Amino acid sequence: MIQDYNKTKDNVLTMYSDFCNLIAMIKGDKSSTYDSSLEVLAEQVENISQDKFLLMVVGEAKSGKSTFINAYLGIEILPVDVEQCTSAIIEIRYGEEITLIATYADGSTTDIHDEQKIKDFLAVNAAVDDNYRAIPIAAINYEILLKYKDRKIPNEEIDNFIKGVKGDNLYHLPEAEYSSKIREFIKLKQPLWRKIVQKIEIFYPFADTDLKSIEIIDTPGVNADGRIGDITDKYVERANAVMFLKPITGAALAASSFRRFLDSKSADRNKNAMFLILTRAANEIEENITRIHEEAIKQFPNIGEQQIIPVDSKVKLFYNRVKDMTIEEMETLIMQEVAAGRLDSFIKVCWYDAQRNRDIFLQKLMEVSRFDVMNDALNQFSHKVQYIALNELLTRMLSVIDKAMDTLTENIRFNKEKAVDPIALGNRMNKIKAELEEMLQKINETVEGIAIRYGETGGFIDKRVNEEVSGYIAEIAKISSSSSSSIDELEKISFRKIDMLTQFSDELQKRIVEECDGTLISLSDRSSIKLTTLKPDITRETFKKVKEELRNSPDAQETYKYETGGCFKKSKTGTRFSQSKYFDLVKKDIEGRIEKLKNQMIRELKCFVAATTTAYSEELSRNARVKREELNAISEKKQSAEEIQAEIAENEELVAKIASLKDYIASVKGGIEKHV
Repeated sequence: MIQDYNKTKDNVLTMYSDFCNLIAMIKGDKSSTYDSSLEVLAEQVENISQDKFLLMVVGEAKSGKSTFINAYLGIEILPVDVEQCTSAIIEIRYGEEITLIATYADGSTTDIHDEQKIKDFLAVNAAVDDNYRAIPIAAINYEILLKYKDRKIPNEEIDNFIKGVKGDNLYHLPEAEYSSKIREFIKLKQPLWRKIVQKIEIFYPFADTDLKSIEIIDTPGVNADGRIGDITDKYVERANAVMFLKPITGAALAASSFRRFLDSKSADRNKNAMFLILTRAANEIEENITRIHEEAIKQFPNIGEQQIIPVDSKVKLFYNRVKDMTIEEMETLIMQEVAAGRLDSFIKVCWYDAQRNRDIFLQKLMEVSRFDVMNDALNQFSHKVQYIALNELLTRMLSVIDKAMDTLTENIRFNKEKAVDPIALGNRMNKIKAELEEMLQKINETVEGIAIRYGETGGFIDKRVNEEVSGYIAEIAKISSSSSSSIDELEKISFRKIDMLTQFSDELQKRIVEECDGTLISLSDRSSIKLTTLKPDITRETFKKVKEELRNSPDAQETYKYETGGCFKKSKTGTRFSQSKYFDLVKKDIEGRIEKLKNQMIRELKCFVAATTTAYSEELSRNARVKREELNAISEKKQSAEEIQAEIAENEELVAKIASLKDYIASVKGGIEKHV
């Protein structure tokens, strides 16, 4: 397998070299519409040449990324007894000896070669202070501290930042406390910005030779809305595969951050290059695991069925700990863990089922951890990832070849017209002028039309979002406030509407991109379009908190009259809980949150429209510049008949060469696709 790959790789790199020579002859020193594609190709080739294949590990906060990586590597090197890690990217790759290199914000580095010292360093530098684990450290570091460094940070900048990360309040701190902690952290850490650890490289002598060419990247957590920081985004864009971790317990998959992450970051990825790892599987009964697994397969058809995997990293860590012990040593350890109250129930079950049989106990642990299933999937992936990278390279090369051939063919046609018919030459120039005018018209009118239709006040976005929210208000107005089930109905309708708004937001963005592709141009650099995800300021936990607080509110009480005494009755008044008033209070609060969500949604979608149409305008402007240069060259260039014929012959020769290379690339690509 390795020999076959190395032979194919050398063949592809040779093709790339021939490709570059031909493209250089076609382009010369002129600009082209595929310049950005050539830059990406160069980076892809550099990674392939170095046998560098990136496996990105991302996931929600508290999804157990570090525990998973430790379990997989078989060494407990990353700190797992914390709720979140710093903003540092952790790169884990093969090395002859265990080594850590930490890079700080000021460019300085630290090298450590001792395993225990590495663990000590990570425990201090790859974990967040307990006082600040509830705030988004990664975002603060990159968006505030590293942006301003020693310069004074404007209060307005901090205010805007706090508003932007409201949805990242994982522990649902009171708003004032959450804001205060962020300000306190910024004030405390700004003088120390130089020592913010930005990247940690860990070199480790993997026993599995298949892992030697794979670099594992551990990243700061993905937010509940699927958003990641800019630094993580850059790694995702160039990763050969992405492994997303999500706890198997908790929110439904359809509403998870993975759905949003998948839509915004990995829609075009090869299905073999995406993994969904459902962690903490030992906490669920087999029936639930099977149901959730089947649900995930249905919901994510773009991921291979074998690459949606329930696992339990804690069980695998325990397996790693005891795999070389005798049965007596195992028993002693288990008794110690039981006495200390640290032994998980699923370990006890495995020990009981094994009846002191060492091999059966290890087998049971591996079955519960399900890492054998994951190992099989990753081993298959390790054989595919190299071919996936080659396939992506060839696909992009073919795209550039098509554009280059179009340019050559156009030049040949023009020169033939120029050589034999001045009228045809004039027609050709008129055609180029028309194409240029069409581009300018698209920039000046069509782009503006799309922006106005969607983004103007009273436009499509305003109308549709307002209609949805008006429908929601009308629907909840029909709920009987005195009904014992009124709050439950309000909650059900509210979250159904939030899901609908979120889905509408995602679909509208895709629709806008599709419309721009259809009426404007297909972008050469798709990464310039940044999809955004709606961040509702209301969760199940928020709703629960609102209900609890308002239930005990004085405004949820009503006054009533009652009489006391026998013959001589006295009228008195008292207060009691009012379901109707309580419902009205909750409804008013939730209506206010939905109204904020509406305004937020309209604002963010309009920003998306503006940013997207700008990206298309810039692409059109680049192409218009190239077309104008072409027109100027035609107008200024005067050649003899012999020179024209020589240029025609040269271009036809280039067409033949690049067509031959295209056929060869396509045939090799077809063979590579059998591996992926």
